[in-house]
Amino acid sequence: MGGALCSRIRPNNAGVERHRQSRSNSQLLMNKWKTNDVLYLSIKSRRDKLHKPISESTQRTVAKFSPCQLNNCKCQGGIFKGVKRDHFGRKNSICVRPGCNHPLSDHISHLKNVSKGELTMLRKLTFDIINTKKTLKNLSKKPKSKRNMLLKNIFESVYDVLNKSTLIRPLTAPNIDTIYGSPPFERTNIDQVLFNFCMHIFNDDNILGLKNALILSKFVLKYFDTWMWTIPKEQLKCNSQEYSKSYNYYYCRFLMYCSLPRCVHSIPLRYRASKIFGQEVLKYTLKAFKMQLQVWCYKHNIMWGEHTKLFCLNYLPIYMDLLEKEVFNDKSQIWFVNYDVSDLKRKTILLEYS
Repeated sequence: MGGALCSRIRPNNAGVERHRQSRSNSQLLMNKWKTNDVLYLSIKSRRDKLHKPISESTQRTVAKFSPCQLNNCKCQGGIFKGVKRDHFGRKNSICVRPGCNHPLSDHISHLKNVSKGELTMLRKLTFDIINTKKTLKNLSKKPKSKRNMLLKNIFESVYDVLNKSTLIRPLTAPNIDTIYGSPPFERTNIDQVLFNFCMHIFNDDNILGLKNALILSKFVLKYFDTWMWTIPKEQLKCNSQEYSKSYNYYYCRFLMYCSLPRCVHSIPLRYRASKIFGQEVLKYTLKAFKMQLQVWCYKHNIMWGEHTKLFCLNYLPIYMDLLEKEVFNDKSQIWFVNYDVSDLKRKTILLEYS
């Protein structure tokens, strides 16, 4: 009996001990986890660097692109050689541009009371100017292909906008809309066109039906927004008289608003191609996009489940053939009728059938 009694008491005591230990451990983790979490410390150190006062090396970089703040001085960006000390004992280079001869501090005096967000924006801007200049230098060494020439023209235009921004509005994001206009570029975008196509063509009597057509539209739009357009040299031949602008012009717009913001960090927005382009771009790109999409589907079908294979290998060709027929029909209803479906209701439909 003594042994039985002990066997009942010991587990209870052990449970209390474990409870106390787990409670103390949980309190320890709640208080000390920040000092032991490597990921948190790494992110915090990077964030703190952004919020630190502007360093001397950053001051010199920013001053190269900042006009002198003294009255009657026409210097639009400092060139500094040699090092001198100012009245506070700090190193202060002198600008050697003709007509300036003012210290570095006169080029950055407008940055004394800026906010952290404005200072971060200025750092991005100066970094992009330096990076864009290097990119232009590398492009000038490459063969003079059509794509490289278009890229060079785009980067030159962006470089001019960035430089003007440092002179006029150094603490705000640059406005690149002055180059190729402001998106969206067509009233009915590709996203809406595909929805019009589903609502106009498909119903319960079709092979696909509206439900499957909506699922495929969601898949096609997702791939289109991540697809790199065909370069002008490889673009399929088409009658240019049917379009108001050339493919090269739309290709430049695509690079400017959908691709370039990845490497130019001071550009505030990166757009989805299906949201800013419409009828002409869809007619330009559909045939090449259709071919590459089908190739991509066949290459990746090994990793898909049976349900996905059924859609992409059986239903997708039917969907794309019908879409191509409607896109190249200028009198199709998909261009003239925008089905009055709110974004919320549309998302509800897509989520219901996905």
